[in-house]
Amino acid sequence: MSKGVYVIFQLDTEDYITPQADDVLLDLVKIFNKHGIKGSFAIVGEKARVLEHRGRRDVIEALRTQDIAYQSNYHSLHPTIAEYLKDLGWEEGVKEVIKRESKGIEDLKRIFGQLPSAFVQPGGSWAPQVPYVMRTLGIRVYADGIFLPQPMWFCGILAVRYSLSFHEKESGTPEHLQMLKRKFDEIYNALKESGGIVIIVLHPCMLLTKEFWDAINFARGAMPDELKPAPLVQRSLYERRLVEFEEFVSYIIKHPKVKVITFRELPDLYEEERIKLDLRDMEVLAEKIAEVPSFYMVNGKSVSLAEAFYALAYALKTYNERDALPKEIAPPPLLGPLRTPPSLKKRLKVKSEIVLALAKSVYHELMERKVIPSEIRIGDDAIGPLSFLYVMAQAFLMILRGEKHEELEIVSLNEELSFKDYDVRKRVAGQWSWIIFPEGFRSEKIMELTLLQLWTLKPAVMKDLND
Repeated sequence: MSKGVYVIFQLDTEDYITPQADDVLLDLVKIFNKHGIKGSFAIVGEKARVLEHRGRRDVIEALRTQDIAYQSNYHSLHPTIAEYLKDLGWEEGVKEVIKRESKGIEDLKRIFGQLPSAFVQPGGSWAPQVPYVMRTLGIRVYADGIFLPQPMWFCGILAVRYSLSFHEKESGTPEHLQMLKRKFDEIYNALKESGGIVIIVLHPCMLLTKEFWDAINFARGAMPDELKPAPLVQRSLYERRLVEFEEFVSYIIKHPKVKVITFRELPDLYEEERIKLDLRDMEVLAEKIAEVPSFYMVNGKSVSLAEAFYALAYALKTYNERDALPKEIAPPPLLGPLRTPPSLKKRLKVKSEIVLALAKSVYHELMERKVIPSEIRIGDDAIGPLSFLYVMAQAFLMILRGEKHEELEIVSLNEELSFKDYDVRKRVAGQWSWIIFPEGFRSEKIMELTLLQLWTLKPAVMKDLND
């Protein structure tokens, strides 16, 4: 049975410097209310506080009727998120995100009466600790950054990126509207049978201003003593842009099988992250691991490498204790390694009973720390978790099929994860071209930690809500 196409309007509500930009929010809420839908307004903490300080209760009350998401506490003010996490490890970075970002979340809850539905990444300010922290704080969706237009699970949060952007500087013309309609139809036609998400991003301030507020003030690491409001376009152009946006909204909702939702509703469209694996699933999983390390679809279940690692460790540990494999395994939430694993320089031959004993030891470490170990020691040698995952898969298949092997071979694998059609190194490095960063900004630590947390990455499976 076919599934629906769900559309989210993501409105990046950022400009806390230009007072006139506040009124744009009222006009957009009127459009959404007129058509009986809601937008997801991704509000910067400072923007919310400024609305209070300016006495804009009218804007606040209007936004309270919509879905409120969070777009960081200060967005482009230096240091940005990526700048303050540039050299921090995992644990230090998690503490820093909590310290700096909790206030913005609390202010949004206080001002708008809602826990934010999503964290929308400000510009290119990516770091993997942020999605993890947001999930621990109760936020269920991470938007933009290095992700794809269809949701995936990453560090326990549903992660997704917009697929269509309203080009504000080009808007207010028939050509721009036709471009939007054409691109939406292309995405819609690709999804209308299988189902999926279309996120459309709009920057409300740029309907009214000639330039981005943050580029004027904070580009290339700048921190001016006096902040400048963005110059405004003519009123007639602004009004044409509003008319165009409303016409685009009307065009979208007339499509069959289309439903406009918000980030708050998005997680309910997808199967839970937690899975249960039976022995048939485990056999397929072990066979797949022997072919290529990746996230996997196993009998309709989405499995991350971290879940596969836990499942095999638990299975072998159980066999070691009871001389029988478990009938069902439910992996708990886990993080990937927190340090770069060692690369094995040679092939090792180990007795099968040693692998079983190691699996038991690793299982207890997993239960204690909820983190994939960065290395597993075998005598004087240290191997990475990917190499150990591979040998656990071999041991599991050996037991399941009743085969007898005195020894198993641990092969030398590249411990850096790299998934087909998903060049994460390129995606992370691409974030650093954001105009707000100082010239030449980059972070090897952010790159390293992102690659390590790919252990948690897997596709999200949409429910068949028509059943």
